[in-house]
Amino acid sequence: MSADHRIRRAATHIVNLVLTEDYQYLDALPDAVEIEIVTPLSAVGQALNEGTPHELVRAVRLFLSCALPMEGEMPADLAAAVTELRFSLTQPSTTRL
Repeated sequence: MSADHRIRRAATHIVNLVLTEDYQYLDALPDAVEIEIVTPLSAVGQALNEGTPHELVRAVRLFLSCALPMEGEMPADLAAAVTELRFSLTQPSTTRL
């Protein structure tokens, strides 16, 4: 699986988890977590929909810089998704040419 595909899959999972249409998950987050991650996560969502792979990586890095310090205050499923996204950013591609 390519690095771009792993990043896109992990980023999509977090966006779909937190930024749902009913905002139920988002509203249940601790205020400090919500304040730190909503804006950068929205940028990730926009990059997923309209951006280049480079713009997605830049948005993911911004999101992670805000999310990682808050990881201990996040629900377990969100913290695991953030960890998966961080690892997807650092793992080399497994695609062979």
